[in-house]
Amino acid sequence: MRRGNAKLFFLFSLSLLMLGMIIFWQSNISSSFRAEDRDFSIDRKLEVTRIEMESLSGEDKIVLHKDEQGRWRLDGSLYANDLAVRELLGVLERLAVRQPVSIANRNQVEEMLLKEGVLVDVFIMGYRVNFGKFRYFPYERRYQSVIIGPDTPDGESTYMRKTSSDVAFKVLRPGYETGISEVFRPEQRMWRDPVIIDVEYESIYSVSVDVYDNEGESFLLKPTKGTDFQFFSAVNNGEELYFQADTARVLRFLSSFRDIHYERLPDEEDEKIRKELMFEQPFMEISVKTKDGMQTNIRAFARKTPEDVLRATEGIRQDPNRFYVQVNGGEYALAQYYVFNRILRPLSFFKNKPAEPSSD
Repeated sequence: MRRGNAKLFFLFSLSLLMLGMIIFWQSNISSSFRAEDRDFSIDRKLEVTRIEMESLSGEDKIVLHKDEQGRWRLDGSLYANDLAVRELLGVLERLAVRQPVSIANRNQVEEMLLKEGVLVDVFIMGYRVNFGKFRYFPYERRYQSVIIGPDTPDGESTYMRKTSSDVAFKVLRPGYETGISEVFRPEQRMWRDPVIIDVEYESIYSVSVDVYDNEGESFLLKPTKGTDFQFFSAVNNGEELYFQADTARVLRFLSSFRDIHYERLPDEEDEKIRKELMFEQPFMEISVKTKDGMQTNIRAFARKTPEDVLRATEGIRQDPNRFYVQVNGGEYALAQYYVFNRILRPLSFFKNKPAEPSSD
C-alpha cells in the first residue's frame, strides 16, 4: 500500500471512530427533548404569588402565598419565614441545567423521582391587558411545575423533571458546589415564622377570649368607629355587655397584637418533654379575626415546673416563665409569658374599679 493511501485510510478510520463516538454519546444522553424541557429557572421580573410543594409520597404538603400586604403566608393562616422564602425564590431564579440524565440511567432516576420527589408548582400574577406600564385585569396562573428529586451521587447537582416532559436533568445553582434538594422540603416547620400574629389595631375585626376555668371572664370584643368598641358575652347568646370599661386598657390591648411570637418549636426530644410537662386542658383560647378575612386561633396551655417533675415533688407548680401554645390546631410551640402577657387578658381586666370611699 502506498504511503499516501495508508495516510488516507488512517484518516478515514479515525473519522469513522469519532463519528461512532458522537453517535454513541448522543444516543446515551438523550434521544430528543424540547428547549422548554430544560428551562427550570424563573425570571426574577415575574411576580410570584404562590408556591405549592407536595411530596409524591403524600406525607407532606405546604402552600406559600403572598397576601394583600405583600407578606408571605404559610398554609393560609401562618406567617412564613421571609428569609427562607427569599432563599427559595433566589434558587428558582438561578437554576441551570448541568446535563440531561443518560438513557442508561433514565429509568432508575425516574423511579427515584416518583418515590422521593417533591412536586413544586409556581404561580405568578398575569395580566389580560399588559402593554408597557399599563397592566389591567390581573389573574393568577401556574407558570412552572417541576418534580424535584434527590441530589446526584456526586452531590454537585439535583435531579429534576418538568411534569410536561419525560426527560430528567441534572440541575444546579451556579456558584454552589452542592445539590439543592434540601431547599424544597415540604415540611411546615421549615417554612414557619416564629411570629404567630402581627396585626395593627386598625386591621382587627374582632377578638374573642375564652377563659376555660371561668366562663364569666370570657368575652368577644369588636372595635367600631375610631376608638369606640363593643363587648359581647361569650355565653348568653352573645348579648352585648354594658359596663364602665377602662378605655386606655382596651385600646392598649387591641394594639398589642404586634410581633407575638413563640420561643421555639420542639424537636423530637423536646416533644417527649412537652407531653410530660404540659397540662392537658388549655387555660385560655384567643381568636383574632382581621378585616381581610384571616383568622388566627391561639390555645394556651400551662406548663409544669420542670424541677418539680424531675424531683417528683407532690405539689406540682405551674412554670411562671414558659407555657405552650397551639396555633390553628397545628404543632405545639414553647412560648414565654413576657411576650404574651399583654394579650392574655380576662374580662375583669378591662372593667373600671369603683372609686374607693374617702378616708375622711
